[in-house]
Amino acid sequence: MLNIVATGLSVVALFVAVYTAISQAVLLRRGNQLPAYVDLLADFRSMEFHDRYRFVTQRLSVEHDPVLGLSGLPDEARRQAYDIVYYYQNIAVLRLAGIVDDEMVALLRGRVIKVWEAVAPFVERERELMGTNGPYMLRNLEDFARDAQHMPHDVIDHLLHLNRVQRSGWRRGVALGRLTAVRVPRRNDHGVL
Repeated sequence: MLNIVATGLSVVALFVAVYTAISQAVLLRRGNQLPAYVDLLADFRSMEFHDRYRFVTQRLSVEHDPVLGLSGLPDEARRQAYDIVYYYQNIAVLRLAGIVDDEMVALLRGRVIKVWEAVAPFVERERELMGTNGPYMLRNLEDFARDAQHMPHDVIDHLLHLNRVQRSGWRRGVALGRLTAVRVPRRNDHGVL
């Protein structure tokens, strides 16, 4: 009998330890996301960033021939293109590292698709000029744009329309769902299950 009690307490302790570890992992991940979001938003708030974005998405291919690649662009055009392209490339890398999640894809969906569409001919030419024989340069940005383009609209709506409390509870529920999935039946006012 004593062994059964000891085993039961050990199992309970194990579940508490696993629950605590998962909770801490979720909190740590959120803690890692905050500095990345803050750094990204600092650039995103500037008027200059939006001017560079507009140049890349609206004027780059009109004013410059993609045969130049990125490195052959005039200095000012190259500077603006690199700033925008590597901004979104950095977000893609943070996503791959698990620091930012699919909410970022949903939030930036239209922008990242437009950026990739605008620079793709320049990047493809640059890859040829570099002789890489493959999509190595800015591959993460290309994949990010493809994922954004193929993200189902119901997923986008779900991610964008949840309020902050719901998102936090939803994430926590997803992370801890397996441990909290068992529901204890409740008794009604009359003591019946």
